[in-house]
Amino acid sequence: MKVIVILGRVLDPRGIVINRRRGRIFVNREEYLLQPADRCALETALRIKDGMGADVTALPRGPLPDDDVLRQALAAGVDRAIYIVGRADSPPYDDAAWTKVVAAAVDRLGGADLVLTGATTLDTGQGQLGPRLAEAMGWPQIVGAWTVEAVDGKVQAVLQTGEDYVAVEADMPAVVTVLPGALKLRYPDGVRLVDIYRGVGEIAAALEQWNVADLMDTEALVPLLERRGQDFPPERERGTRLAGTVEEMAQAAADALRQRLRR
Repeated sequence: MKVIVILGRVLDPRGIVINRRRGRIFVNREEYLLQPADRCALETALRIKDGMGADVTALPRGPLPDDDVLRQALAAGVDRAIYIVGRADSPPYDDAAWTKVVAAAVDRLGGADLVLTGATTLDTGQGQLGPRLAEAMGWPQIVGAWTVEAVDGKVQAVLQTGEDYVAVEADMPAVVTVLPGALKLRYPDGVRLVDIYRGVGEIAAALEQWNVADLMDTEALVPLLERRGQDFPPERERGTRLAGTVEEMAQAAADALRQRLRR
């Protein structure tokens, strides 16, 4: 059984400060982490590998500036990772364009039984890559899964609808997106982690590099999203501390609301 997991990274929010007054975003500590939903997708792929002996390959969610995410996946237990790079003069790829790249990479890998990725991203909240990939490849899809299992040529997942949980099933090959918080990613193997960063041992050969131009015609990769800059809400006004009895404070709050409505 062949499983492909698509992984991306995001800036650690703990190192980001937003200044509304100046209308700027300051990155005080530039550290990156694996997308939370993609972490769950990776753990799902590794559990399927543990249970069925599946072969797991990791692909990037977009043209990553480095291959750290893929190295971490290899250290966690992935069998193979493909680092895909593009031309320096290529436009920024959105999910619509990168879907074509991933579909071409899956085809070059000889197909797959199951493709897993996160249901949403932490930075933009988008969850288009999985559904777009399923549509492009003509595969069934399951979106927003809590648990995923592969049994007898079918993929079974549990979804949450409101306060209820529903079990669904689809024929493989299929694309499944996993919700953030569904699973906790295992700790990487220390020896594999050291070897992959030192570039020694068999694990080092498991990280390959492909070029987008070798997969397809880059002229066809036209992004649909238009970047229009950043927009910040107005700075929040400081409130007024009230004192006195309950009746006095209620009257003061009512008077303040009347004055605000008259403006």
